[in-house]
Amino acid sequence: MSNARLDKDEAGGPRAMSRVLKLLSVLAKAPEGLSLTDLAAALDTAKSTMLASLKPLAADDFLVVEGNLYRLGPRAFRLAAEISSAWSLPRTLRGYLRTLADRSGESVGLAVLDAEMRRSVYVDVIESARPVRYALKIGMSGPLHSTAAGRVLLAHQPEEYTQAFLKTGKLAAFTPRTTTDAKQLAAQLEQVRRDGYWLSIGESIEDSAAIAAPVFGPNGDILAALTIGAPSDRLQANLDALRAALLEVAAHASGRAEG
Repeated sequence: MSNARLDKDEAGGPRAMSRVLKLLSVLAKAPEGLSLTDLAAALDTAKSTMLASLKPLAADDFLVVEGNLYRLGPRAFRLAAEISSAWSLPRTLRGYLRTLADRSGESVGLAVLDAEMRRSVYVDVIESARPVRYALKIGMSGPLHSTAAGRVLLAHQPEEYTQAFLKTGKLAAFTPRTTTDAKQLAAQLEQVRRDGYWLSIGESIEDSAAIAAPVFGPNGDILAALTIGAPSDRLQANLDALRAALLEVAAHASGRAEG
């Protein structure tokens, strides 16, 4: 009886589905192909189990076999194209934004870079239901040098863009806490890259704070900044929990979460 359950799970259960998706991901990174032994090792799966997954995929043209090597087949690339055509950043990440809003109880937003205007722009937001909250609206924009989202987006741009901003960007002071020195901003951008987030307290608006983390695409480029905003005293009082929630959700949204 236990063997029957195991066979069913291996053949078509959730673990089998997860294994197929991981298999396609592994092969996408190895265009020259991988052997059964290599694939079994990469997915930490027995060869017999891996072979049971490979055979139907090859039969349906999701994989092609040449000698002892397996490569992605035409139907895999067709599936990738169909998925890409339906892709929308706000729609794809909406579920993660909702998760962050539910876990934090604060206003959350998804900001992207307007490279020409040198500003961050919110393309999706969920406002907190609390009477006193951080106000966010879709379409709102902010300076790159004085906001959490802006700092995160700027930190992960190509070097030439970042250096041009540091040399020619207008670092206006909005509050006494705003960073207006280019050398100090450069050091902060390095800290963003090192720590994986940025906390901004009262730099754009007095008594308001935000913390942001990057969301990366498959090629490692930044797609957006995921942000939590709140009154500064409330955000600082709950900083550890909010930061943990933000980093965890951002990792999942980037496809980089472990497990």
